[in-house]
Amino acid sequence: MQISIVLIVDCVFSGIFVNRPLEVGLKRMWMMGARRKFRGSIGLRSGRRLGALPDADGPNTKEFSSGLVSDALLSHALEAVSESSLVTDAQHRIVYANAAFTAVTGFSAGEVIGRNCRLLQGPGTDSSTVAALRGTLARRQTFRGEILNYRKDGTPFWNSLTISPLRDNEGTVTHFVSVQRDITGQKALQERLHFMALHDPVTGLPNRTALDQHLRGLVLRRTAQAVVGIIDLDDFKPVNDTYGHEAGDIILAEFARRIGLTLRETDFIARTGGDEFVIVIEDLTRDLGWQQLESFLSRLHQAVDADFTLPSSTGVQVRMSLGLALWEPATEAGDAVLRRADTVLYELKAQKANRSQWWRLERRAMALPSVHDSATQSPGTQEATPKTGLVFASTGTLRERLFNDGLQMYYQPVVNLRSGELHLVEALARLRLEDGATLEPGAFLPQLNEKDIIRLFHEGLDQTLAQLSAWDSMGHQLRASINIHPAVLLERSCSQWVADALDRHNIAPQRLVLELLEDYVEDRQTKQRVFDELIAIGIGMAQDDLGDGHSNIRRLTALPFETVKIDHKVTVQITTSPIRTMTFLATMITLGQNMGWRVVAEGLESAEITEAATILGIPYGQGYYIARPMPAEQVLFWIAQSRTRESRSDVQSLLGALAFHWQFARLGSPHPGRLDSCPLTRFLAMNTPADDVADWHRQQHVYSPNHISAGTKLLQWLTGKVISNASTPAAQKATKAPPAARADPNSSFFYSTGKQPEHSKTSST
Repeated sequence: MQISIVLIVDCVFSGIFVNRPLEVGLKRMWMMGARRKFRGSIGLRSGRRLGALPDADGPNTKEFSSGLVSDALLSHALEAVSESSLVTDAQHRIVYANAAFTAVTGFSAGEVIGRNCRLLQGPGTDSSTVAALRGTLARRQTFRGEILNYRKDGTPFWNSLTISPLRDNEGTVTHFVSVQRDITGQKALQERLHFMALHDPVTGLPNRTALDQHLRGLVLRRTAQAVVGIIDLDDFKPVNDTYGHEAGDIILAEFARRIGLTLRETDFIARTGGDEFVIVIEDLTRDLGWQQLESFLSRLHQAVDADFTLPSSTGVQVRMSLGLALWEPATEAGDAVLRRADTVLYELKAQKANRSQWWRLERRAMALPSVHDSATQSPGTQEATPKTGLVFASTGTLRERLFNDGLQMYYQPVVNLRSGELHLVEALARLRLEDGATLEPGAFLPQLNEKDIIRLFHEGLDQTLAQLSAWDSMGHQLRASINIHPAVLLERSCSQWVADALDRHNIAPQRLVLELLEDYVEDRQTKQRVFDELIAIGIGMAQDDLGDGHSNIRRLTALPFETVKIDHKVTVQITTSPIRTMTFLATMITLGQNMGWRVVAEGLESAEITEAATILGIPYGQGYYIARPMPAEQVLFWIAQSRTRESRSDVQSLLGALAFHWQFARLGSPHPGRLDSCPLTRFLAMNTPADDVADWHRQQHVYSPNHISAGTKLLQWLTGKVISNASTPAAQKATKAPPAARADPNSSFFYSTGKQPEHSKTSST
């Protein structure tokens, strides 16, 4: 049951203790006060004097027995309620509407008095919900539900509605009282979370979860046959490293757009991570299957026929490889055909230098006519090289170097955003070449098989624990996290091996956190068992990259994570889609508090984003603005140079101002405290906005029925400024700049790094 309680106190209210007897009395005051409010307009009998409460069941009630709530005061109290309230007579004609109703719907009280509430309904209102509402009220019962209503200007909003009957002393229903909440933002968040759970944030394509659902659907429908292919963009990682991750995302998004233009309605494509995509081709006939497939592949290759143009006007040519496998869903599970397609792709890429075409179909008994020898070359056989002028090492060379003294762990600090204290360091794998150059994981991880990945984890963990022990000997006891691939969890000896490594280096289990990198894993039971064993040892477990399209709510609720890390792609969207991103971040904060998680925001790339994350209450942060990944020998130097700045109450950026105001505006709440001490006052004065902006802010600090609408205008103004500012070259440059180059030494959100020694350019994985 949804209960609204109005509490009226005098201006001296500190120290009041509301005990159970007073709480009971207040409910009675509300009912009798409501009769006083409405007796002149809806025919209720005069209420009692509020000081003469019958059946006062406690001694503390007597000290409140001398007050009388006047009609004027009660009217002000009802008007100040932030939730929309309506009162109708027994025939559902409106007899009262408060100011919050006007603020939400745009209808004034005068415009709705005497009319039926159906005036809020429109073309999108669900007829079954309306029927349920009318049936419940006809039975004189309380209705609770959600309904799509329409404002006076025609814009829709979702309404969380509770309508309760009001009875007289004889039990006859004389009126109905409704309490309404605008939950449009919550609905939008639900839709956004649902979309994010099934789609890749960079390309907008379905993700691995959506792919699994699609494959299961084909199995359930017992589809006769299909072709499943895995696409890999050749040498994309070096291009990504050369031009930057933003450029890489642009190429991926454009590639996805071009691919989409070549697909039929029955075709399906998903991005499963990195530069890997999966296509599912249906409706291939037995007689024309081969010709249909060739035609499809010809169209598909058009996605890479033209160069990809970067914002710098640089043209980059990307090539691709495709491994295909025939699938009969009625007789084989989806994961099995994916493994076969991946094997074909691996074989094709192994012969990249000498192959005659960019795709290969698995050679096995199949319903399609066998591949015929042809003198004509298939489209796309002329393999292009990215216009980077770089020469890349072969797969075998990188793998051999990695496991021959080439692995070097870098460490990136994760800090407490309120205190600035170091929370832990995340260990990140790097490949150090013989010439001293350092490669990021994107350059070598795609070239490793499952056994290599497991070996990489073993050696990376051993190196990390050895480094923790070395720091211990220097008087610095740090905590570290390291990524763990799900394939490692399938090793039955995983937990024992980790425990032995901790003992070998004399490191307490509580100082280690394993960050789970999500991928497709068949044996969920083994994964769960090893996960539980690691928890029992005392090791902390974290879900990495929440929002990257792999993680899902089921996993978060099923596994006892200590930490949840919000993916950097989500965090950085706060500058271009601030309201949606802040809503998601605030939801994660609340969820983290309820679930007992430590919530970490990755991608704090600028002072503005870091300030906003801090104001929103995200406990921990990680990103280039705080510190880049660094070799072990630089970590203690960073700790020595870093220091917490004295906390400041003023706001430093437009994004920070928006975050501050949004946390109150979303609740329909005014700003606390006096206007002259509000963090926004100095910021707005320094940025000399128009007079109406200052007035909108002023109304957040004085009693005014218009504070909600003024707060909405201020929110829209700040949002527009943030989005406009994010698109300027100066803002983009500031986001990319290293911490020491862009930091404000007076900002409480800046963690000074001092002058750091030079090292190879790296980035977080």
